[in-house]
Amino acid sequence: MPVTRIVTCSVCILSLIIILGNSLVFAEEVKIGVGGSATEDIFYKIMGPMEKSIGVKLVLVLDGPSAALRSLDNDLVMAAVGGLSFQDWMAMMVKEGYKPCTPSEYKYREIGKGVIKVIANKNTLVKKLSKDQLKGIFTGKNSNWKEVGGADIPIKIVYAKGTSGTNAVFQKEIMDGEPYAKNVLEASTAPDLKAKVVATPGAIGLSFISLADETVLTPEIPLLERPITMITKGEIPYSMLKVLDYIRGDGQKFINK
Repeated sequence: MPVTRIVTCSVCILSLIIILGNSLVFAEEVKIGVGGSATEDIFYKIMGPMEKSIGVKLVLVLDGPSAALRSLDNDLVMAAVGGLSFQDWMAMMVKEGYKPCTPSEYKYREIGKGVIKVIANKNTLVKKLSKDQLKGIFTGKNSNWKEVGGADIPIKIVYAKGTSGTNAVFQKEIMDGEPYAKNVLEASTAPDLKAKVVATPGAIGLSFISLADETVLTPEIPLLERPITMITKGEIPYSMLKVLDYIRGDGQKFINK
């Protein structure tokens, strides 16, 4: 009888190993190049639930839409996703000196909406900023918070290279295409930018709704909504189609939280 128990237990363990092994073998991976808005407003919210629901694991390469499109053109990712329209995306790439593929080679679709927010260090004491005030701050024409209704301290702009889509949309819509100030504190990603804003007196930077919490000031600004666009090339793999279907379907309950 004791021997039977040991055998039965061994069979159970072996079955469990086989089940776990099969789940690892058949797990699908989808590698996507992404910008900060898509990451924070969509993918971080659905990654866990989606993997459990449809067995697809997302691998995110977070380096902004500019690098994402280059990776797509070099077949390093299945898709590129950024927080700007396809037309603005192409214009941004040309402005950077990169020649993208012809528009007919790309397939693009809007998979969501993002809202650009401004976050500031709490000691700035600013509650509301107009378009002209924002333009003055980010072009460097205003250098002290007292000039825009805040505290008497210097303005310090934090600029994230990894949010090129956000930077491009803000520059077009708020700054009327004028260049950003040269004297900025550089950050890599949106979370890195937020950490620098929290730690730096007088700091301000561009962010998303999901990162605008009680650790920073979120002054009222003109509504700045933009599309979140996905670009693919050629025939879309089945695993990528499953991700798109999930985003449009069950994923909405997580995205809209």
